Amino acid sequence: MIDKKICDELKILALEMINNAGSGHSGSVLSSAEILYTLYTRHLLSDERRLVNRDRFVLSNGHACAILYSILCGLEYFDLKELKHFRQYGGLLSGHPEIDIPGIDASTGPLGQGVANAVGMAIAETVMDARFHSSHYTYCMVGDGCLEEGVGLEALSIAGLYGLNKLVLLYDKNDVTLDGRLEKSNIDDMVMKFRSMNFNVIECDGHDIEKIDRSISEAKKSNDKPTVIIFHTIIGKDSSLAGSNLSHGKVFDTQEIDAIKAKLDVCKPYLSLSDETNAKLLKYKENIVKNLNIRVQNFENYIKNDAKLRNLYQKFIKNNFLYKVKEYEKTMSTRQANGIVLNDIARSVENLLVLSADLSSSTKVRIENGGDYSKENRLGKNIAVGIREHAMGAIANGIALHGGFNVICSTFLTFSNYMLPAIRMASIMKLNVLFAFTHSSIYDTPDGITHLPVEQLDQLRLIPDMIVTRPFNADECEQTYRWYFELKRPICMCLSRGNIQYYPSNEDMSKGAYLLTHDRAEINIMASGSEISLAMEVKDRLGKEIPTNVISMLSIEMFEHASAQYKKKIQSKPLFVIESSTCVKYLKYTDEKNIFSVHEFGTTGDEASLKKKYGYTSDAIASKIKRIVLGSKSI
Repeated sequence: MIDKKICDELKILALEMINNAGSGHSGSVLSSAEILYTLYTRHLLSDERRLVNRDRFVLSNGHACAILYSILCGLEYFDLKELKHFRQYGGLLSGHPEIDIPGIDASTGPLGQGVANAVGMAIAETVMDARFHSSHYTYCMVGDGCLEEGVGLEALSIAGLYGLNKLVLLYDKNDVTLDGRLEKSNIDDMVMKFRSMNFNVIECDGHDIEKIDRSISEAKKSNDKPTVIIFHTIIGKDSSLAGSNLSHGKVFDTQEIDAIKAKLDVCKPYLSLSDETNAKLLKYKENIVKNLNIRVQNFENYIKNDAKLRNLYQKFIKNNFLYKVKEYEKTMSTRQANGIVLNDIARSVENLLVLSADLSSSTKVRIENGGDYSKENRLGKNIAVGIREHAMGAIANGIALHGGFNVICSTFLTFSNYMLPAIRMASIMKLNVLFAFTHSSIYDTPDGITHLPVEQLDQLRLIPDMIVTRPFNADECEQTYRWYFELKRPICMCLSRGNIQYYPSNEDMSKGAYLLTHDRAEINIMASGSEISLAMEVKDRLGKEIPTNVISMLSIEMFEHASAQYKKKIQSKPLFVIESSTCVKYLKYTDEKNIFSVHEFGTTGDEASLKKKYGYTSDAIASKIKRIVLGSKSI
């Protein structure tokens, strides 16, 4: 009964937080409190030091954060005063979990993303365990909504495929969504569904602490499958709206909270915990830290006598591998160039993991001799996720959140649309994930309108804090990796399928844009990726009539961080832009009439025919530039 009393106090505290904020999700507080309380006081070995050996927890149904914050506060992750600023500007505790908050392992909110993050964490754990005997559990709480989102089910299919036995899914099944009963939108047999995905399935009363405890203990014994515990709960339990969808986003007034307090026999001041509860939670915290320290000590004892293993582990954790890339001065596609550079880097950067959505043979994003990751080979560096682009992106985010790895994933640029929510979350959390996209030009494939990128570059460039690169040779691919390793931020690298002529340069690429030629010029042409060759051809066509220099725009975002003096140098002459996409970001550098861009979807055809159709020929572009430049001179 002591635990029930403490848990009930934490419930009321969470409801008071929501009441004080004037917004929040009270229904999930009352459905999931016992589950989270049991996990945090009896099973989850974690603390604010964020040790690699700690257990991970992801609240995929992030709207339930009020009860999580209440528990974290009770376990002294942050001060009680922070609860008074829940959901308020300038406060620590946001309306959904964010990784800047002590005790939070992933920013969550868009339903299903957190499920995939947890799968990524669990994959990372298996690799660390196989290599270093550094092991932990990954727990993830989900609601009915998380399991309707495709990304969640995509990721769970992967979890079952790879037998991620230390992944424990805590399913708060209250059969209610915001608009009504779950049966309005979903009648799936979830037990059969999970079993078909190779999960252990446990069913449990989600409001009985002792039964919850036994269920989690049973789940932790699995040695070959992930486990889902389906907790049958009542949304808004003990309130006047128990079992109703109306409790989901309800802010209970003080009269309703007082009625729940009376029903639960809770007596404590508003927005506080009793001394008895604080003392008991402190004891739980001491026990958690003690057991975590035992786990850490066992690990340190394992590696202390193996200097090579110990040093390698530190390299993984600190991510300070050194690498060397050979020079490749020849004509090739940048997907091929990137594959070569990646494999040069992989020879010494041992913590690389590469994910592919069934396209590694085409994207060339694969570590040769790296092996395939599987249940039998946890050290394989190439992880197949099948045709599951959205899950791939979110799983990659989870691997990055875990720490200790550099993670790369790849597909075609046009299919980045399937991944945008995960890419956005990578940017929000500033994760070191490299998204490699090939077939980046409108004439890069004869596969037709569905496979040709048009607006995707702009979509990616418009994401705040995202770096987008479009290399035209191996040197620029290598520069992309330098940014990736140094800045530890998400990067989208867009690569060509077709061959691109190699042009040498000794310029500093780290500023994002640089002069590829250094003639006495009247105008500059700025281009990226596949269009560099075209820009050089246009320069030749213009010849002495309009002396021209070519600028390689490797990354607009990095160029924006260059000094004002450098940017002025690059923009000192009339500027034309050639890029086979919509070109919104270039409008700040030149007039729209000076931009050769795409304004319609593609079509089927060979490269030469498509270039002619869309005006991407040196004759067509040179003629238009002459009309603009010579026409302005005659005025």
